[in-house]
Amino acid sequence: MFLYWRIQQDLSCLGEVIVFHHPGMIRCFRQWARRNAAGLALAQDIDLPKLLRPSLN
Repeated sequence: MFLYWRIQQDLSCLGEVIVFHHPGMIRCFRQWARRNAAGLALAQDIDLPKLLRPSLN
C-alpha cells in the first residue's frame, strides 16, 4: 500500500487525484493508512487528529 500512497502523493503534486473503485482495494488502503497514521502525519507535516478525521470523499 505504500506504493499506492506514494503514487497518490506524486499525482497530488501535479494536481491529479487517484481514485480507487474496487471495494477491496479501498478497504485495504484505509486499513493501511490507519495502521500507519502516525508516520503519514509526520510525512505530511499535519497533526494526527486532522489526518484521522472522517472524509466525505
